[in-house]
Amino acid sequence: MGILRRLANMVRLRSFVDDRRGVSAVEFALIAPILIMIYLALAELTLGMMASRRTSHLAATIGDLAAQSENLTNANITDLWAIATSMMQPFDTGTILKMRLTSVTMGSDSKARVNWSQAQNMTPYTANAVITTISTSQIASGESLMMTEVEYDYTSPIGNFLPGTSKFTDTFYHHPRNGQAVTNTN
Repeated sequence: MGILRRLANMVRLRSFVDDRRGVSAVEFALIAPILIMIYLALAELTLGMMASRRTSHLAATIGDLAAQSENLTNANITDLWAIATSMMQPFDTGTILKMRLTSVTMGSDSKARVNWSQAQNMTPYTANAVITTISTSQIASGESLMMTEVEYDYTSPIGNFLPGTSKFTDTFYHHPRNGQAVTNTN
């Protein structure tokens, strides 16, 4: 009886080892979590890249619109901030979208000084402050630039693959299109 029982167990074991039904299900169960993680990581990376590009596009567009004007009022600048907020959709903007618009003129001492500056969610420059990032290779003495700075603190909606908050920043410089400098009547 003992030998027959062992033979029966060996036959069952052999048939279990030789049975190929369900192998695909087991393989899928092992690979599916990896594929899902790769998919979520790519989705998160794509959203981050989209937020970064929108930040750059926003800085370029706001600076370009400001440089087309001879004079900007507070109402005009408020409109520019509203345009910027709508450009960042569907991303949350609230207090995490920071923008600064600054008119700068190069002095005869080869130092770029602030004519005026207005900002949303960041500190504007004070009048006559020196901007060290602008040199005489960008503008000559007596010429002006519109400098647009944008910062966006991106937090992924998935939040598992990108660590914490990513800060996207960009700065654009535009020459005034109508006149020597863009003025601010306020």
